[in-house]
Amino acid sequence: MMIQTEFTFPSALQGQEIFAVSWRKGGGQYRGVVQIVHGMQEHIGRYAAFAVYLAERGFVVYGSDHLGHGKSVRKETDFGYFGSTDGWKNLLADLHTLMCRAKAEYPDLPYILIGHSMGSFLAREFAAVYGDTLDMAVFLGTSAGSCLLKPCIRSIEKKAEKRGRKTPATEWSRLAFGAYHRRIHPKRTNYDWLSTVETEVDAFILHPLCGRAFTYGGYRDLFTLLKRVSGMEWAYRLPKNLPILLASGKGDPVGAYGKGVRRVAKWLLRADCRKVSVKLYAHLRHELLHESRKEEIYADLYQWMCRYLPQNQEKKKGLGR
Repeated sequence: MMIQTEFTFPSALQGQEIFAVSWRKGGGQYRGVVQIVHGMQEHIGRYAAFAVYLAERGFVVYGSDHLGHGKSVRKETDFGYFGSTDGWKNLLADLHTLMCRAKAEYPDLPYILIGHSMGSFLAREFAAVYGDTLDMAVFLGTSAGSCLLKPCIRSIEKKAEKRGRKTPATEWSRLAFGAYHRRIHPKRTNYDWLSTVETEVDAFILHPLCGRAFTYGGYRDLFTLLKRVSGMEWAYRLPKNLPILLASGKGDPVGAYGKGVRRVAKWLLRADCRKVSVKLYAHLRHELLHESRKEEIYADLYQWMCRYLPQNQEKKKGLGR
């Protein structure tokens, strides 16, 4: 029997509450805890199928809707807004609160963090700050950033001063994502870069909690966060023995069609991170968990996690004696 539990907890942003959910199989022993960190302009409900897949195989899975996202939003004006200053820190603090709850409920289990897209930026910063509390980290659909981040942040701050940090920054959606269709022909929708599966793209477009515009403050926080995790300084902050998996589609413009993902891997390897794996999937785009080969990707992620579970590591040591 699959047990799905919904709950809320106070956000780091005063006056806000975070919606969260957990999945587990009833009546069994568990192998580990997985915390999923969703991406930009979506919600944790989109990860239910993957969460159930992991739960059926013995993992307890947790996830939450970020501030400004999904069911954590109380008012329409809260979409895409995380706080007046350093809102990304509120996002990080909320993830940590959820982790503390999960660890209190399952204190002896390995802990695995999985972040997608913007969620991968948060997961990368989380691993730099709280890496010693993690047993594995998976970064899906991630990016190596851009030399344009600094000027973008300055420009957004100027606009935020004039128009207000809670004002939707609709023009920045075009600037940030407009080039993502360059290699897609013919273009069917503005979101074709998400997946090669048309029904998955349509489901994103039609869902009322997806695609909601970020505010000027939200874009400032997004770009500030990406800047923080772009470069060697970030890589040096991670634990050297933390198993890390970078997975992306070769058709994903967020990861510069694989080049950006490999660049992130190089930073980690140069920083002497010793357990770094990279998996790039040909012909697939940004949302691997909503792609045509998602069953294969589910299995790959599961098998990679199993490789680093403590009991399997002990078996490897025994074989090496």
